[in-house]
Amino acid sequence: MAKAIRDYSLPELMERIEEIFNANPEPIKGFNGVVQYDVHGEETGTYQHFFKDGTLTIKEGVEAAPDVSMALSYDNFKKFVLGKQSGAVALLTGKVKAKGDIAKGMKIETILRRYNIKEPF
Repeated sequence: MAKAIRDYSLPELMERIEEIFNANPEPIKGFNGVVQYDVHGEETGTYQHFFKDGTLTIKEGVEAAPDVSMALSYDNFKKFVLGKQSGAVALLTGKVKAKGDIAKGMKIETILRRYNIKEPF
């Protein structure tokens, strides 16, 4: 049963994102890399998103050197997933801190727009 994003724990949200992306791999075809999210706030954790050959695998913790890592609050992460937070604005206002290949990080926003994730999901 679909539920609102506020009702997901961080691990549940990561699992749901992986399901959504892999159910429709078209937007991530051709995008390869490791994107790391260091999430803080009401929920905390480090998750790496492994994009390879049209598949997304999400793992908790650090298993590989990321192409880009982003530190942001759980609230801002949820807004980003729903397309309610611009990555560029978040960077400029300090809501997200990024290290590494910033262009790869910005590509995630483009990919999320193609998924057009809405609540409930």
